Amino acid sequence: MDENSPKLIQSVQRAIDILNCFDFLTPSLTLNDISERTELNINTTRGLINTLVANKLLIHDKTNNIYQLGYYFIDKASVIQKRIQAYINIFKPFMDKLADQYHVSASIQMINQESAFSIYCAYPKNAAYYIIISEYTDLPKHATSSGKLLLDTLYQNDPAYLNKVELKQFTPNTIKTKKALLKSLTEVHKNQYAQEIEESTLDVGSLAVPIYDAQGHLVITVSATFFVKNLDGIKDKLLAELKHIASSIAVKLGTDSD
Repeated sequence: MDENSPKLIQSVQRAIDILNCFDFLTPSLTLNDISERTELNINTTRGLINTLVANKLLIHDKTNNIYQLGYYFIDKASVIQKRIQAYINIFKPFMDKLADQYHVSASIQMINQESAFSIYCAYPKNAAYYIIISEYTDLPKHATSSGKLLLDTLYQNDPAYLNKVELKQFTPNTIKTKKALLKSLTEVHKNQYAQEIEESTLDVGSLAVPIYDAQGHLVITVSATFFVKNLDGIKDKLLAELKHIASSIAVKLGTDSD
């Protein structure tokens, strides 16, 4: 662990590690499964699981002797969903108009610590073809425009963060070296917008503009995804419109998009 990282409470971290064992592919696990996945002693695992069950974070199916995530999360998720819906209500008219005007896929991304994910995507009504954006999927930081905005923020706060970035290759155009990544982030920071061209998907590119909160933290990005062959004819106007949207909404949110 980095010497500047905050000290973690071991028992809490172990409980979180147990919860992280569950996902769409493995919604149910046995005690032994969880012990193996977390590499914890079976008795330690049992004690932590019993505590999680008592607090409704896990459910114990005694018939099949398996564990699942508890209904505790439904109530908490509704709190988060309410906040997300509030953002969508503000952004939707802007993004719908942008998608139709430029025949692009227009989306907003929320930033959650080290993750960026789309929460609303607008598509052009009269386009024969358009690009579908995956919602609630963690975007690769080095290969997407919104990801680069997030990565720039993380890098500005901690230059050593780049050492953690895995440069997974999606296309021949994906950034391959930390030197090239740093050069890209320098441009992002200077221009206050990010661009990627065929770095995540061939023939596809994107532009993204940041929105910061009152403390200067990146909270949302607005982006447009398009077929690269169309970029030359629309880039300047599209980028200007994205910046206008970010600035307009920053005022509504009482934040700063500069």
